[in-house]
Amino acid sequence: MILPPNTRTLKGQSYSTKRWANLAWPKGSKLSGFSSIFQYFQIISEQLGQYTSLIYPGSRWIHRSGKGLEKFGLMQMNDSHLMLLEFFPCSTDIFKDVAIADGLSIVLKDMNKTQSGFKYVYSKNGNKIEIDADCPGDTLFSLNPRDVEITKKLDAIISKYACLHDSVLSQKLFGIESDFVEKNPSLVREYNDGDYFNLDVEIKLFTNDKAGKSGRARWYVANKNVISSGIEHLERWKVIVSSANAGGQKRSNQIAVIDNHSAFGRSRVALKTFETEKEAYNFFKYATSEIIRFAFLMTDESLTSLAKKVPDLLDYTDNNGLIDYNGDVNGQLYKLFGMDNAQQQYIKEVLSTKIN
Repeated sequence: MILPPNTRTLKGQSYSTKRWANLAWPKGSKLSGFSSIFQYFQIISEQLGQYTSLIYPGSRWIHRSGKGLEKFGLMQMNDSHLMLLEFFPCSTDIFKDVAIADGLSIVLKDMNKTQSGFKYVYSKNGNKIEIDADCPGDTLFSLNPRDVEITKKLDAIISKYACLHDSVLSQKLFGIESDFVEKNPSLVREYNDGDYFNLDVEIKLFTNDKAGKSGRARWYVANKNVISSGIEHLERWKVIVSSANAGGQKRSNQIAVIDNHSAFGRSRVALKTFETEKEAYNFFKYATSEIIRFAFLMTDESLTSLAKKVPDLLDYTDNNGLIDYNGDVNGQLYKLFGMDNAQQQYIKEVLSTKIN
């Protein structure tokens, strides 16, 4: 971060570098890795005058996901000083040659405002939807106002059953780091479908061939003793997605079922694990249905907010009493969730813009 010069006058006030730093990072606070820092500029600006107007990345803080943004997002979205929030899902609508995955937000505050609520504007491709929004409390705010009625129905199902976010397992589940193969080539051998391995002492391992963006996930065989944690899930069937694109917002989440002799590294995360193959494949049909794919899109792709709008029906056996997974899963789920024809059509339109 580049701090202001040693002295900078703002609205008649002199701020030293030390004072700016103290405002941005209170004593005892730490920044590490790829933590965002724009929230500190918001905090600083609110101490300089009555009005603040800032522009910075949008979706993650609005959905309280990402390092250092959960508390900030919750406070910001419920701040009575918030007058206007305009969200641009496509950053290129403002900065032509700057692609920001989180989109952009314009945040206007009046530090003398005391009434709860704010004007929200959703801007995409030059089209705007404006609403008078209530502060959302603990509920995740819908980025697109057209999604509100659908997400209310999703929330109702979540309240009745459960939220899938609560079942998602850590990408560190089995303790296999991204550089495991690179650092331990003698502990693995490449596996191709149908190759023999000893079920008593070996496992299949799906992980990257090397760390970093150039790494590619593939199957290996390794001894069971390379697994340092998550042993209780090793002999269960697992439904996994790419940890980098878990919700499918920007590209395919690469959802797959892996068997009860398999483990994975940090490039994947398990949505759920199951005792039987049938349950795993029933859940796979559920997770790849239209309404559930749409529900995944309702939150940021960060793992901290993954599936927070996705209902979990809990029982995925053939005797679940809700869904016949050998039938039309899409139609049954639309009916169960109470989606009318217009909402179904809207969901299909949104999904048509995404990569399966």
